[in-house]
Amino acid sequence: MQRREFLLGAGLAGLGLVLAGCTGAGSPSPGKGGAIQFFNDAASWGPGYESAGAELVKKTGWSIDPQTIPNATAYEQVVRSLLQTKNPPDLVKWGSGFRMQDLARTGGLADLTSAWEASVAQGWLDDSLRSAFTFRDGVYGLPLIQGFYVMFYNVAVFDRLGLSVPTTWDAFIDVCETLKAAGITPIGTTQVNIWPVANWFSMLSTAYDPEWFVRLCENRASFQDEEAEGLMTLWQEMIGKGYHTSADSLSDNFAGMLQNEKIGMWPTPVSWSSQNLQKLGMKSGEDYDAFLLPMVNSDPQAVVTEVAGLVVPQRSPHVAGVTKAMGSWLDPQVQQPWSDFLSGSSANPTVKWTDKISQRLQTEIRRDQVQVVNRYWEASPPPLVVGVTQDLGGFMANPTDPAGVLRSLQQKAESEWSYWTEATR
Repeated sequence: MQRREFLLGAGLAGLGLVLAGCTGAGSPSPGKGGAIQFFNDAASWGPGYESAGAELVKKTGWSIDPQTIPNATAYEQVVRSLLQTKNPPDLVKWGSGFRMQDLARTGGLADLTSAWEASVAQGWLDDSLRSAFTFRDGVYGLPLIQGFYVMFYNVAVFDRLGLSVPTTWDAFIDVCETLKAAGITPIGTTQVNIWPVANWFSMLSTAYDPEWFVRLCENRASFQDEEAEGLMTLWQEMIGKGYHTSADSLSDNFAGMLQNEKIGMWPTPVSWSSQNLQKLGMKSGEDYDAFLLPMVNSDPQAVVTEVAGLVVPQRSPHVAGVTKAMGSWLDPQVQQPWSDFLSGSSANPTVKWTDKISQRLQTEIRRDQVQVVNRYWEASPPPLVVGVTQDLGGFMANPTDPAGVLRSLQQKAESEWSYWTEATR
């Protein structure tokens, strides 16, 4: 995919499937309240959206009408295309960081600074998240969810093999060796659909050297630094030793594979991933548990976060009303049913995460002041992230030339950062 296609919209593929939903005759009048047409890519979360909407309407007159495009690639294409029309959806689920900036820089998003500041003033939002939704002087999104990437594991497998939760990298490798010897693939990872590559790349990079990883994401470090070489050597060794599932595995299968003891550990976020395990009948703390991935070297503990957001298209016919309604999105009475549906994940620090494992880890991260690092998917310009994850996905399938991969990644970084700097000047 060419960067200009990515930045400016990938065409009208799939647009006809959803345009009717954006021009319904039953749409509310601007500012009068009604149903917020909410585009998202998570079909299974529909009941949660509706539960939150049932509380939001009591406070604002606006409910939530979720409309889902479940294919991530098609979803991005459709949203980018609709933002250029005269009648986009009222509300959109979107990434934070550079992904949000990529839409905001075109003028396609409404400014939500007033909703943000009102939420902070009420104690509903930690202002440290502001940078994830800021472009230039404005705030253009609110957090939909916040999660932390951890290692879920099968409790029965660990108990049977006499394994304890590892707190050092050497202990983590010992766990991998024991699982492998027992015929269980230690870690479920995949390059299918590209974005899962960013998850494990972020986790392993953060465990290897979090400060270097942050600098890399900000173009203050290079893919040809010695840290990058060490990281790729480690990853190559782990793949070579059989610690990972095959690169063509499907991420949707990992919850079942953890339950069926095909994998011992699954790197994925708390708390919303716990929902997938609970749907299989697994009980939190009894059948599955989770831990922070230990650090490779002597760095203090760090963890990767994912923050997904809500953005309001500037051209929505209901932009004024929806923007005002977003001032109540983080109200605890709206957030609690939403958080309960996902077993946690609310970005409102006063809203309790109901899954006890997620709650424990959230408390641990805050209490111990664990360094929180943004996931790579949101932390660099989108065209660069896509190119990097494609190359790393190829490396996962054929890890024979890490030096060549790093050269390719650095070439992409130099080109795409130059373009991004010029485009956002």
